[in-house]
Amino acid sequence: QQLLRKMELLIIDEISMVRADTMDAIDTILRSVRRNHHSPFGGVQLLCIGDLHQLPPVAQNQEWSLLQEYYASPFFFDSLVIREQMPLLIELNKIYRQKEDSFVRLLNKVRNNSMDADDFEDLHMRFDSGFRPSHDEKFITLTSHNNQADQINNREIEKLYTAPFTYACEITGEFPENMFPAEKELVLKEGAQVMFLKNDPVMRRYFNGKIGVVKSLEEDAVVVEADGVDISVSKDTWENSRYTLNRGDGKLEQEVLGTFMQFPLRLAWAITIHKSQGLTFDKVMIDAGSAFSSGQVYVALSRCTSLEGIVLLSKIPTSAIHSNDHVVKGQLALTHKGSLAERFSGARLVFTQQLLEHIFSFNEVNSSLNFLLQEIKKNSEKLNKDGVDSMLNLHQQFTDDRNVGLKFIGHIYSLMKDEAVIENNPALQKRITDAATHFDSRLAGLLKNIKTHPLITEHKDVANDIDEQLKELAMAIFTAHYYVQYCRQPFELRSFLQYKLAFAQPRFSITSYASGKKQSLNNVPNAELFETLKRWRDMVVDESGLPIYMIANAETLKALSTFLPQNKKELSFINGFGKAKIEKYGDDIIDIITDYCEKYGIEGNMENNPENEKKEARQKKISIPKVDTKKISFDLYKEGKSIGAIAEERNFTTQTIEGHLAHFIETGDLSIDDLLNKQKQQQIEIVAKANPDLSLTQLKEKLPDISFGELRLMMASLKITASPKT
Repeated sequence: QQLLRKMELLIIDEISMVRADTMDAIDTILRSVRRNHHSPFGGVQLLCIGDLHQLPPVAQNQEWSLLQEYYASPFFFDSLVIREQMPLLIELNKIYRQKEDSFVRLLNKVRNNSMDADDFEDLHMRFDSGFRPSHDEKFITLTSHNNQADQINNREIEKLYTAPFTYACEITGEFPENMFPAEKELVLKEGAQVMFLKNDPVMRRYFNGKIGVVKSLEEDAVVVEADGVDISVSKDTWENSRYTLNRGDGKLEQEVLGTFMQFPLRLAWAITIHKSQGLTFDKVMIDAGSAFSSGQVYVALSRCTSLEGIVLLSKIPTSAIHSNDHVVKGQLALTHKGSLAERFSGARLVFTQQLLEHIFSFNEVNSSLNFLLQEIKKNSEKLNKDGVDSMLNLHQQFTDDRNVGLKFIGHIYSLMKDEAVIENNPALQKRITDAATHFDSRLAGLLKNIKTHPLITEHKDVANDIDEQLKELAMAIFTAHYYVQYCRQPFELRSFLQYKLAFAQPRFSITSYASGKKQSLNNVPNAELFETLKRWRDMVVDESGLPIYMIANAETLKALSTFLPQNKKELSFINGFGKAKIEKYGDDIIDIITDYCEKYGIEGNMENNPENEKKEARQKKISIPKVDTKKISFDLYKEGKSIGAIAEERNFTTQTIEGHLAHFIETGDLSIDDLLNKQKQQQIEIVAKANPDLSLTQLKEKLPDISFGELRLMMASLKITASPKT
């Protein structure tokens, strides 16, 4: 999608063969992906290359019975999108394949269906029904159907008495059979006439369409004689690739999905006219008595470099040379009146207007912002209200700014009536510069607001969807700002297009996920404690991969910061904490809260917790026998089990088990040396003694590679050494 959105120009070759419904499908996809439903092809510039009098598009009877309800013909110019905006036709008149003026004139008459009796007589001078070329002449027969070409090739290779060699292709990765560019199994004999299927990229010994004869065959090479030169041919490789846009630098990247390796050769006593399109031959045999569609006779004749190189195996009936009425009408509709210079001036004016409209309409920003708001509306209950309200206000501010831009576009059209060439229009230049100065700061501010947006969700899937839209919006704003910045100088069309090509796509780091995101602390008591608890929560989320709600959501953190539970029993009265969660995380949380309370001389506030009565009522109904959980962990450890094994057996974290065992270090029942290596002991001791006033949480921040559990173990040991001996 990123690639399609950033695409500037789409080139379609051999346009005569593209069906109308295919053109409309391309148009629909581009409008949708580029979020530009009002411009043909989503605003992409389209360049079509081809000759309408050559091969037509293929539409089977069953297909056309459906399509004819919507299209006047299967040709591309009858597509809905082309009828909406007719392209500018530029006819290329210089001919490179043929040099003889008489042959060129004859081909044009075939092409335009203007042959008279003398022309047919000149053409039929090349008729020879019994013609059999010698082995050295290297004629190729053009047929209308695949089975005809296969029959000729099979017949001719059977005539050779040399031994056949079969070369199997080599395939890696993903390469569908319908994409095979050469034979899966290529059967060759010495003396076989072959055609090259690729250009020689380095030595240029051969090109696609070059004819030769197999001189010798080896396991890893085929020697082909062409134009008196022996060419040793090795297997070549075709790639099946996927192209993506790098989000970091905006450059196109190729990913090779699979490869197909085979000799770039095929039997070439005969090929179909369809496969010959685009190729050039010196000697051609044509059986025009076959059933030819419109354009096929012209394509077949025009493949040859000279009239003398053509042999007709049957005379061409007048019915075989016919122009398709749809092609004639279509070409007429595409042909504009006036000189090319006049048409260019008009097209340049339209292009300039469209370019300026694109810059100052901010359509991409508007579209991206609307998509974001749709996502926000869909998930509003899972997002913070302050963030939602802020984005709605931002949308209103942008809408006001955009309306100014839309009004300015009207002034652009008005000013260009006096002078169409923007470089020669000082009044328009000044208005553009003034507008750019105004929008420069507005877009910079908008981008800053998006990068520091206040949206927060504790649902990972929602955050992923929101973040994708936020990044799309940030990129749209950044791009719009980039274009506007150019407009602060005199606007020159060619210079702007070069400036546009130099655009470097930035990488945005934007998140709405509560983990790791700074949150608004308005109306949160003990905001510092809230932040400390949040950092702990985010660390646990990152280490465990668990979603936020399974650890502690924002409401739970707020309750902890407000009511300050001092032990696990009080913690059980905080909404969101059950027995299992308290056993896993209770020690960490109580340590953080009590550290904070000791630091500021604050007492607990559980008497004001509205959940107390509800929890007490539930706990009265359920009698839970008291268990010394630390003792259980200690006993398992003394049995020889590791901390990890104990944690897995008891369904606790290793940090919780380490906290249990820290108690027995303080009592002298365990030694720190049994639980923590010397290197970590020294690392913690150095930091702890250098910072005696730091809480456990603050020490953890200075020792990111040390776990809370390891800190508790070492701090318990340090308490023993610091205690006065009796």
